[in-house]
Amino acid sequence: MKTQLAQHWFKIVTVLLLVLIVGAVIYQTNGNKSAPTYKIIKKATDFQLSGIDNEQVSLQSTNGKARLIYFFYTSCPDVCYPTTLFLSKVQDILVSKGDFTKQAEIFSITFDPNRDTVDKLKNFATQYHPDYSGWKFLRGTEESVKALANSYGAAVVKDNKGNFVTHTNTIALIDKKGNLRHSYNANDIELTPQLIAADMLKLIDEKE
Repeated sequence: MKTQLAQHWFKIVTVLLLVLIVGAVIYQTNGNKSAPTYKIIKKATDFQLSGIDNEQVSLQSTNGKARLIYFFYTSCPDVCYPTTLFLSKVQDILVSKGDFTKQAEIFSITFDPNRDTVDKLKNFATQYHPDYSGWKFLRGTEESVKALANSYGAAVVKDNKGNFVTHTNTIALIDKKGNLRHSYNANDIELTPQLIAADMLKLIDEKE
């Protein structure tokens, strides 16, 4: 009788321990969402650029939000189109969470403002169902954008005829205080919209 009782209590204690272990794992995975995804790299370079509705947009004016910055150009023959489609999926996830526009923004900045006119940017943007209140397509002078991109670790290469040849395909992650937290390699096949959206949600949850 004592042996059966001891076995019974052993099973109960084992089950309780398993419940506690599982609960701790779930808390570490989901409950600690305010933990920063990445350490601060440096202060992100501010900018003042023109949007497709001629509004002036700066990084500083959107402090308080998690942000992504992507440098591209519409005549890009390869990576810009699929990467912009990728960003549209990040937008869709954040919209589904209710955190887009109020707590997050995306900036797509053209390397090639001479050819990427406002109308051309509009035609490009409409292919990706952007919410323009939270996804800005921006342009400035070619030299100022080149310097800005370099500050984010992005570069563009031209041939001797002035034609764009290639560029660094990266997406910068900026926190609510305007700090650069990470630079994603958009060519990484393991990178997913879900991963970036999750990182942005963690930055949104960070305490001021």
